[in-house]
Amino acid sequence: MQAFPDAGFTKRQILKVILGISQKVMSNYTNHLAHTPVDQPFKKFEWQRSA
Repeated sequence: MQAFPDAGFTKRQILKVILGISQKVMSNYTNHLAHTPVDQPFKKFEWQRSA
């Protein structure tokens, strides 16, 4: 945790990073459970299970 302030970031910015990661994780799990289709512009980046 000390590396962030040492690099010039504030405690508030640390919390924003944690919030952003938390939102992304929740979104990923929700979309996985709901089987949300990938938007057409992002289809080429869609993850495929390897054989």
